[in-house]
Amino acid sequence: MKKFFRKRLVWISMLVFFSFAAYSLIYYYHDLIFGPPVLFWCDDYIEINLYPGTYDAAVVFTVDDIYKLTEPEKILRITKILDRFGVKGVFFIIPYYKGRYKINKDDNVTRVLKEIENNGHEIAQHGLTHWVPRWKLKIVNFARELTDLPYSEQKRRIVIGKTILEEAGFKINGFRAPAFSANQNTLKILDHLDFLYGSDAGLYPPPFMLANKMFVESIYYPYHPSDLNILEFVSHGDLFHTLFNHKNLMLIKHRFEKVYKRKGVFVLYTHIEPINTPHSLKLLEESLKYICTYNVWKPTLTEISLWWKARETLYAETKMSGDTLVIVLEKGNELELKNLTILFRKGIPAKRYRVVNGEGDIIKEGEIGESVTLDY
Repeated sequence: MKKFFRKRLVWISMLVFFSFAAYSLIYYYHDLIFGPPVLFWCDDYIEINLYPGTYDAAVVFTVDDIYKLTEPEKILRITKILDRFGVKGVFFIIPYYKGRYKINKDDNVTRVLKEIENNGHEIAQHGLTHWVPRWKLKIVNFARELTDLPYSEQKRRIVIGKTILEEAGFKINGFRAPAFSANQNTLKILDHLDFLYGSDAGLYPPPFMLANKMFVESIYYPYHPSDLNILEFVSHGDLFHTLFNHKNLMLIKHRFEKVYKRKGVFVLYTHIEPINTPHSLKLLEESLKYICTYNVWKPTLTEISLWWKARETLYAETKMSGDTLVIVLEKGNELELKNLTILFRKGIPAKRYRVVNGEGDIIKEGEIGESVTLDY
């Protein structure tokens, strides 16, 4: 009898192990297995590019922890490098740091942030206070502002922070939780408040994977957590905390190449203080110099969110009509897709193309070449 139960225990243990492994692999390699989460990518006749024009991937640079007393020169050092490579930055602002330093429209840092916003960079929200005001047994990192907070308190803080930044003159579409302390309640609140996106390091349904670096690095595309409308962007690492060395540069290159190979969105992130050293600024410059040798789109997170929300719901059908390839496009929302590019497969049995909408109205037509670009 003992032998029987021992065997059964072994089989049950093996079943649990392999079930856990299969479950983990699906989440670890979801994007690798299933590809980009869009309704249509390609068929036997055409491929519709994931990004505007013929860009193969996207890259976004983000920086955290800017607040009322941040020296404007520290922001301008970064934008000077970004502008040289045509890269747009997303600057995450703490609205009311430690409940003492409240951003307002007359601050020196606010004037510089408005200036860079007018030049194409983006301002986004980074919690409210970025601080846990009282000691909690579970919390070691006192920057983890949202940890263990109930839904109502999280909502109160997010609303207050957004209001502060709006009163200072900024349009806020995105949110990153301090020290990546977001949870599912955070996302529901952001969705309810009509934020376009969240941007955290490892937020995903399985709680045991939140801090797993390998998992974070395997997410290539924005996704809708828990079927919410809001998009979540996974950050691919902060390697700007140490002295410049070739190991960090090689890690950035390696992570970027993984994302680029899958036509994904590469999100670099750092913090305003550690990036402002000669070593870290040099690492940023060398990283962007390398990344920009590739065919990458360089949007803000708002720009890519608006594009992706339209692109993911785009559905296409193709059919031959004599010597004409008819391409039927249908969108799932009213967002625009400017510079949408359709690539034609080689050897298709057609001389002309006609792109129509779901009602049959002609969007564009002409002779078949390598590709066609249109606004839809």
